Amino acid sequence: MDATRYSALSDVGCERSDNQDRWGADPDQRLFMVADGVGGSRDGALAAQTMVDILPRYVAHHLPADQREAPDAPERLGRAISELSDDLHTKAQSDSRFAGANSTLVAVVIVGSRALVAHLGDSRAYLLRDGQLTQLTRDHTLVQSLVDANQVQAEDAGNLRVRNVVTRYMGMKPPAKADSSAQDLSDGDRILLCSDGLHGVVKEPTLTRILGKYDDPGEVCAALIAAARGEGAPDNVTALVVDVSDS
Repeated sequence: MDATRYSALSDVGCERSDNQDRWGADPDQRLFMVADGVGGSRDGALAAQTMVDILPRYVAHHLPADQREAPDAPERLGRAISELSDDLHTKAQSDSRFAGANSTLVAVVIVGSRALVAHLGDSRAYLLRDGQLTQLTRDHTLVQSLVDANQVQAEDAGNLRVRNVVTRYMGMKPPAKADSSAQDLSDGDRILLCSDGLHGVVKEPTLTRILGKYDDPGEVCAALIAAARGEGAPDNVTALVVDVSDS
């Protein structure tokens, strides 16, 4: 599978004065990333930028070329993210610039006919295939924990005051434990990585419609940002779209 066609956009939104979202790509490793500074942390923008700048090095170490097809490749990607989180926490103990600097991180690596996915926090990965949208990640949030425990109905989760409280994130007290998985890919698949500023305000039917409407990933990203702004965009909004083909 090829994954050279991609695009991304990030927008400050309608209510924030600064943008603490970041995205990154390392085409040589077919690595794609979105990070979102954790609200209330001291410098989420610094944390998010550091994550997308440095993760490629950790991925290259844990997923060298001769190990990318290994059965434990998803876990290796997860370890790269977990180790980076632990190292960020350690750095914060000696470098005051990073004290309290936290972010989410979701990453995808395209390896042959599989997508390796790993994340910490509530930035998400989705797969669009034949008009069907599948969420590939599970939010590390207090609300998701309540839903999992059957204490809250999923359809009511967005109305809770604690909906933005993340339970796992980059820079958390070690040991961090990223979730990881693998997704088989087909020709024509489209992958979306996004911050909660998008998936938290634009409903999945609209995401599905926009992802399927445009051929060009850049147009898709622009339409997704516009949709979030149309809903008031109370948070920063980031969308990264990757097209998968077998040519």
